[in-house]
Amino acid sequence: MKREDMEETVLDMAKKLRSYADAVHGPTHARIAAVETCLQKLEGKIDENHKKLREEIREDLLQISAVQIRGSGSQRRRSLARERGYTPRAELWFFLRDCGQNMNRWDGKSMAALAQRVRELKEVKTQRGSSTKREAAPVARSRTARHVGEESVSIAGVTGGSQEFTLVEADVSLTGNEWKRHPIVTGPEAPCILGIDFLRNGYFKDPKGFRWAFGIAAVETEGVKQLNTLPGLSENPSAVGLLKVEEQQVPIATSIVHRRQYRTTRDAVIPIHKMIRELESQGVVSKTHSPFNSPIWPVRKSDGEWRLTVDYRALNEVTPPLSAAVPDMLELQYELESKAAKWYATIDIANAFFSIPLAAECRPQFAFTWRGVQYTWNRLPQGWKHSPTICHGLIQTALEKGEAPEHLQYIDDIIVWGNTAAEMFEKGKKIIQILLEAGFAIKKSKVKGPAHEIQFLGIKWQDGRRQIPTEVINKITAMSPPTNKKETQAFLGAIGFWRMHIPEYSQIVSPLYLVTRKKNDFHWGPEQQQAFAQIKQEIAHAVALGPVRMGPDVKNVLYSAAGNNGLSWSLWQKVPGETRGRPLGFWS
Repeated sequence: MKREDMEETVLDMAKKLRSYADAVHGPTHARIAAVETCLQKLEGKIDENHKKLREEIREDLLQISAVQIRGSGSQRRRSLARERGYTPRAELWFFLRDCGQNMNRWDGKSMAALAQRVRELKEVKTQRGSSTKREAAPVARSRTARHVGEESVSIAGVTGGSQEFTLVEADVSLTGNEWKRHPIVTGPEAPCILGIDFLRNGYFKDPKGFRWAFGIAAVETEGVKQLNTLPGLSENPSAVGLLKVEEQQVPIATSIVHRRQYRTTRDAVIPIHKMIRELESQGVVSKTHSPFNSPIWPVRKSDGEWRLTVDYRALNEVTPPLSAAVPDMLELQYELESKAAKWYATIDIANAFFSIPLAAECRPQFAFTWRGVQYTWNRLPQGWKHSPTICHGLIQTALEKGEAPEHLQYIDDIIVWGNTAAEMFEKGKKIIQILLEAGFAIKKSKVKGPAHEIQFLGIKWQDGRRQIPTEVINKITAMSPPTNKKETQAFLGAIGFWRMHIPEYSQIVSPLYLVTRKKNDFHWGPEQQQAFAQIKQEIAHAVALGPVRMGPDVKNVLYSAAGNNGLSWSLWQKVPGETRGRPLGFWS
């Protein structure tokens, strides 16, 4: 199958699944989860029974010299483990396993080969003792010996599976000087997993006191030039450009709409007054006399600042349609998943709508009143239904005219990607130059990258995988139980965008939807509280989706289930060597 055909197949399948999701509901995986829980408990008991014995084996082996391992049967190499029935081969086997070796590699190997590898590992450990800094790669296989207060913890991976690990305390440092106790997760056939801050640029002391360095190799991170250092970027938070195009003829309302200004929140009065004065000085708005009028509807942004928007809902109802439209956000996400890039950069145009000039005859319909004075927009306003479409089209035209490198655009947000930081920088530089020459303004604070991780369209991206950003998870998990229908709807709106990350989302939140129905009185009972707590846990532990992979070895697998609560299904991709593969999305 050709690459283009396969990509189309994956996108078509995802679209169909989305359409099915609007019509049906999915069941629970309770039975599967119960079986998995039982298996995990059984595995935990087995590990616990052998834990002490394995520790004694390893401690004993640490005292065995290379000569003793190669010996021909000397009494000196008899260990506690052998007295309990373990052979020398078993001792070597467990030593290699506890050192993080892939034991499939040693199947069928001679005892001499096992002994040689044990000797090599011991020599490496000795050499590490005299060094002050180590490479990141061998650190990933560091092991911890005896620690007080060990406990079991279950970790879910990106493929949706989970595994039991051991949580221990160890000395870690971000600087290599000041050391603090920090939890480390470790287990059979697994590396030590530190908190993300320590994993990136920290140090770890093993039980012997040796210091190992963590993080990405310096060659990947040092000296990466950032796009926000380019000339021409603005530091003015209110920067507004002026696109070098003819004044735009936009659809005019079929009838006059006049709505009086309603009361605005007191906190917004001073910021909005200041904003109107500044926009007037920039030529974005001007005083007018018009039969049209729409009320100001100020919106507080996430950073605490205010956005001057006008309530154009009544005007939108009598405005003729446009044939063009902005791209589907979900399709952009699928396309970005298929890139699986190592480096990303994003560019957000400053006040893009306000950069687009309007024809004089189109301006009166956008009039609004503030403190007894009527104003109208000389540029494209926010809140009008065709503003996103017009803005997207003009930016797209400017980028095409300037022969911009491969990118994705959603209105005024642009993302570029590449396999190296240098490639990424050149692509981003070219796009920024095109936009600046076209007349747009770009703020330094709105240019991100090159970086391995980045946010685009509110989603965290890394290696083609999309994830829920940490700040979103923190915001959702910190929410208090709703006290009325409006608060319940707000909570559902906050989590609904991430439903593709949550298996059986519809089944979990169905009790919450019940209390929002018009015919039902609001009643928050145990069922709603349980659903509220469960969906927050699901959000906190949601898996990453993607990337969309191509090639003859890639298989698209659709899992579906039916039960009393409805239907649920998920789309996965797998390649040889993967048990289940990686999820592309969950629907219910």
